[in-house]
Amino acid sequence: MNIEREHTDNTSTHTQPETPLHYVVEKAVPEKELHFSLRTFYLLGTRVDNIDGITVRKVVRHFVEENSGRTKKIFFTNVHSICVAQRDHVLKHCLNLGDMVLADGSGLKIGGRVMGHPITENLNGTDLTPEILKIAEELGWSVYLLGAKPPVVERCCMLLLQKLPRLRIVGFHPGYFNQEDESRVVEEINHAHPDILLVALGTPLQEIFVSRHAYELNAKVCMAVGGLFDFLSLNRKRAPLLFRKTGLEWLYRFLQEPKAKWERVVIEIPLFLSFIFAKRFFPRRLQQLVKERVFS
Repeated sequence: MNIEREHTDNTSTHTQPETPLHYVVEKAVPEKELHFSLRTFYLLGTRVDNIDGITVRKVVRHFVEENSGRTKKIFFTNVHSICVAQRDHVLKHCLNLGDMVLADGSGLKIGGRVMGHPITENLNGTDLTPEILKIAEELGWSVYLLGAKPPVVERCCMLLLQKLPRLRIVGFHPGYFNQEDESRVVEEINHAHPDILLVALGTPLQEIFVSRHAYELNAKVCMAVGGLFDFLSLNRKRAPLLFRKTGLEWLYRFLQEPKAKWERVVIEIPLFLSFIFAKRFFPRRLQQLVKERVFS
């Protein structure tokens, strides 16, 4: 099973910006046999692969079992990452060259609907990653965790093994290290040789780390999972099911951490929706003027 990217261009152009020299990001290598469509489209120039969770799990299994010799990069696109990507072209470059970029959050559902590409399924990493870890336990895949503070990632491993006692966790490393230490961290990961590497460094650090090192990592699949370890370690409480089903998990998280989430809720969500509606209904020159004023 190989993957075909069916690109839907809902903008006039979405050429990729040049990557600054201090970030070395290799270009994606196309698959040899193509028969699986990811139904790719772009929101404000940032890629979204519009697929369902069942398909994602099948593709992840294929990535692990094909053992192509190249680490496959799985990212999640949400309102925050799209807003950051408007001013950080390195992040946009990394996201757009992932092997799968999954739609995360109710904001993308609104954006996709407005742009004529209804999102098939909300694939947030907090729900999807544990499902993939269940498959890893069943099939004997090994897992490495990178990110969070030392007590958090340690507790995360402990609680994961309580829920999935046969899960092969071959190592973990806290997420607090500088760029000079990256080569040593990569060496530790490669020594463990995991099938799946979970990177929880936050956006944009995690996407840049994965993209920078994908061609030297021994991991078969690398997933950028944001704040997942905080939830798995019970360091942060998950929103009740009602909030999640109604697409209001962002509101619950804002009420939990108003200072930390203030910019995302009060600034980024209105900006994202404004730009999506402008992209759909305003003349192109007016769109560019507004974007220059906000992100320059």
